[in-house]
Amino acid sequence: MYRIVTHPGSAHKDDFLSACVLLATLDHAEVFRREPTAADLNDPNTYVVDVGFEYAPERHNFDHHHDRTLPCAFHLVMQHLGHHAAAMLMFDWYPHMSMMDVRGPYRTAEHLGVDSSVLFVTSSPIDGYILSTFAEAKSLSIRDPLFSLMTALGKNLIVLIDRKMKRLERLKTEARVIPVKHLKAVISDIKKSPKLAMELYLRLLDDDRIVMSITPSNRGEGWELLRLGDNTIVDFRAIAENPEIRFVHGSGFLAKTQVLLPEHEVVRLARLAIIEPE
Repeated sequence: MYRIVTHPGSAHKDDFLSACVLLATLDHAEVFRREPTAADLNDPNTYVVDVGFEYAPERHNFDHHHDRTLPCAFHLVMQHLGHHAAAMLMFDWYPHMSMMDVRGPYRTAEHLGVDSSVLFVTSSPIDGYILSTFAEAKSLSIRDPLFSLMTALGKNLIVLIDRKMKRLERLKTEARVIPVKHLKAVISDIKKSPKLAMELYLRLLDDDRIVMSITPSNRGEGWELLRLGDNTIVDFRAIAENPEIRFVHGSGFLAKTQVLLPEHEVVRLARLAIIEPE
């Protein structure tokens, strides 16, 4: 039986997500929210996370508070599990989570070039509820519903990294960049989770002239045409009355066709949504 020990009191994403990925990785583990003992720190079957003032991965101790050069505990755990480098590439939130934990919201906001209030108003009540529930627990075992949720979340994170990496490689060979008037669109006909890793592929392409993506819809049988970025060049309201169109969002950033039209037909619709400059 493995034990995961993290600090009592307020819970944060750092200790919570660390426990999640460890639960997903270790067989027969329990979580304890208390101060670690010397025996805990010396027992390799006890994973001490975000507490203990010691970073010793060989003994499974993952704290960062004693050393300002270390990233958050979640990053230390992910490094130990071999997922850190891939997570840095796969998830936009991943590097900034460590900055929030280590340097705080004001320095993070400064780094991102936004007002700190943006970070607070975008906080989620879902996060708040789950973290407060975790904070109230003294221990968690397989009998606890939160234990099951945490294990599933940890497994999902690890699996998603692998899925996104594989999808990115598939997009490199199967997706196409096509001209749309004087601009470009990226089109992919992968039907299962059609937008998975698309943001990574677009980042790899690094082409400002790509203004929309065209993928199978994940709701319905047709194509989804999606405007990329907050531009005014693409407005799908221009094709809202076309009989091939099933849905157009009121702000014009998204359109869906009735069926999976031949590629040349959906590209024709995409051209009609390009608003020529006056």
